[in-house]
Formats: sequence, structure tokens, C-alpha cells
Amino acid sequence: MGDRVDRGGLLFQSEGEDPLFYYTRVFCRFLQVVFSGFDRGYYRWTPDELSTEITITDQAPIGREVVEARPSIVLSRGPASTSNIAIDQLQSTTLGGDRRVHTDLISSTMTYNVMSKEGLEAQRIAWQCARFTRAYKRSLTRAGLHRVGEDIQIGSESPPGALVSPESDNEVTLVSVSVPFYFQDFWAVEPVDKNLLTQVGVTITSPTGSSQPDIRPPSVNGRPLDVAVRIRMDGK
Repeated sequence: MGDRVDRGGLLFQSEGEDPLFYYTRVFCRFLQVVFSGFDRGYYRWTPDELSTEITITDQAPIGREVVEARPSIVLSRGPASTSNIAIDQLQSTTLGGDRRVHTDLISSTMTYNVMSKEGLEAQRIAWQCARFTRAYKRSLTRAGLHRVGEDIQIGSESPPGALVSPESDNEVTLVSVSVPFYFQDFWAVEPVDKNLLTQVGVTITSPTGSSQPDIRPPSVNGRPLDVAVRIRMDGK
């Protein structure tokens, strides 16, 4: 096996560069700020890992010793899906047609995985997470999220699965909170006849020169079908 290719440092994870990472951090920071306002002795969050009364992170798995010391919230994002809100998702175009702007709504779900050694404690914290997400959803909306704080689901008690390091046993209880959300994605193509798009068009139509890319003829178990059968399949 060859050596790993040096790809340099990580890119700045902005909203435009990686919105999935960006909005995960938005939710994580939101919960951290909410729990930082709690009184001491009531799951108050602080940046100091030695003094915080609750762990809030988007990194999993976490060590068993962390959950044994204090309850934890691990955020995980679900699949993201495009909505295809318009034909070609076209929002605008310039008069000469050399720049197109497209937009679409992306739907996803953020899950708050609340873990504790006590099931009732995990449920209590999960309820607070759902409650404050609904109460402060306008703050999340200002961060670029749409329809957030609606249709929230609080799951039942279950084992933490892969969220806790493998050496853990079933003493840890998980209660998950599912928070659906949308965000708007934008992209632009300019100009439409730039080299990359020209190369893509040429590649698709090559090497036969026809308007269709080459495809393998129909076959069964790797053997090409008889010409007569292929003609009947084509309806000619």
C-alpha cells in the first residue's frame, strides 16, 4: 500500500465551503450556550472539562469515563436530501445568459444523543434540549436554518450503541432527540461556456461523436444478447 498523499491543511469550514459541518457546529454551540446559562448543580456547561457538569460535543465515540463522570450530549447529523424546489433549481440568470444562479432547499436532521448512567436523568436532559430548541428556534433561524424546532421527536431509552467507546457496557442509557431542519443552498455557473463545462460536454459525447455516451450492449450473465433479440428489445 502506498503512502498517504500529502493534501495540506484542512480548508476553512465556512457555511459556503461545508454547510453540513457548519450547521452541525451551530447546533452544538447553541446547546453549549443554553446549558451555560443553567445554575451550578443543574447541568451547567463550561468550556473547562474539569468543571463542566455536562459534556456537549459533536465528536463520537466518547470515552466511558466521560459518561461516568457526567451526562453527555453527542450531536450527530442524519442524511441530507435535496428538495428540487424548481425546474433546474434556477433562481436567476443574466441577460446574456453567461451567469446562472441556482438554489435549493436541503433537508436534514440533527440528533441530540443524550447519555447518562441513569435513564431518568437522560430523559430529563433530552426534554430540556427539545424544549429550548423550540423556545429559541428564532435564534437558530437567524443562523440560516429553516423550519427548525418543529416536528421534534424524543426517543425512548436505549443502549448508546457506537456512541460510547467499545469497552463500555450497558450501564449507559441513551435518549435521542431528533430535530429536522432545512437550509438553503446556492451555487452559480459563470460563464456557461468556460473550459470545464466545454470539456465535460466533449467528454460525454466522445469518442463516437454521437450525442449519446458509449454504453455496453445488453447481455445476460456477461454474454451479449443475440442481435435479433436486441432488435426486438429496441422495438425496431
